[in-house]
Amino acid sequence: MLIHNVDTIIYEKGESIAFYNSIEPRFSIKVGINDKSSVKASFMQNKQYLHLASLSASTLPTDLWVPCSDVVKPQEGRQYAVGYFRNFANDHYETSVEAYYKDIFNLIEYADGAMHGDDVGDNADNYFIFGDGYSYGLELFIKKRTGSFTGWIGYTWSKTERMFDDVDNGNPFPAKYDRRHDLSITASYKINEKWTAGLVFVYATGNTTTLPLGQYMIDGELVSEYGDRNSYRMDPYHRLDLSVTYDHKKTDKWESSWNFSVFNAYNRKNPYFIYFDSEGNVEDGTYRTFAKQVSLFPILPAITWNFKF
Repeated sequence: MLIHNVDTIIYEKGESIAFYNSIEPRFSIKVGINDKSSVKASFMQNKQYLHLASLSASTLPTDLWVPCSDVVKPQEGRQYAVGYFRNFANDHYETSVEAYYKDIFNLIEYADGAMHGDDVGDNADNYFIFGDGYSYGLELFIKKRTGSFTGWIGYTWSKTERMFDDVDNGNPFPAKYDRRHDLSITASYKINEKWTAGLVFVYATGNTTTLPLGQYMIDGELVSEYGDRNSYRMDPYHRLDLSVTYDHKKTDKWESSWNFSVFNAYNRKNPYFIYFDSEGNVEDGTYRTFAKQVSLFPILPAITWNFKF
């Protein structure tokens, strides 16, 4: 295959390709209602000079960090938040509820039809489209701070959507990492002076992606027809971790502990990515395509020795 050089751009040493500046104000206020509760409100505006570009037609974890250029402008965000915070039972329990809303500008996405490797030998900027987005949600938190049994529970309900003129006629679509539900539970119980038991449970709504709805033949080539951008949501991610820690007696010069843990205790097959396989052939009508899920990190026991001197 003969490759022809189409065009060349040469930059002088130290030459500026693009210049951006910004004002990033931050505002926060706290009003104490009494010695147990308070209300907080905040506003912040910032810019990010690195973009995370995700290929929606692939569930592979191949996101690309893209720096700003003369084509790719800095991502800008404006976030508003308000929350109520309260402690109970002589500060043994700490609770909060917080709501937020964020406008996001100058987002990037790969154009429809873009695939991995298309930008080899070309400027990657040519395969991006640009738009805006928004995110809002509610966060709940409760923490037990003292006693033999301690821990916390955090839950977030959120929604993150994007709007691009070149995608679905400008209608909002969910971001790849839009997670409607996000739950974390952490607990620790001190059995005695030497033994401590721990538990961690996490749950998160699955990532979104764009999968083909069907296939058809054009001039002898098999072509896939895709659904709307990020219209398919993968299975949720959840996992339980258990641990027990044994602390040796401390001395002035030495302290150590043994930790016995089980990662993913019930062997949940969390989705890592989805790929498509096929069998049969089109000519005799036996061709079939089916999706397969790849999962990583099954149940993993571990023993750890920690020491400090």
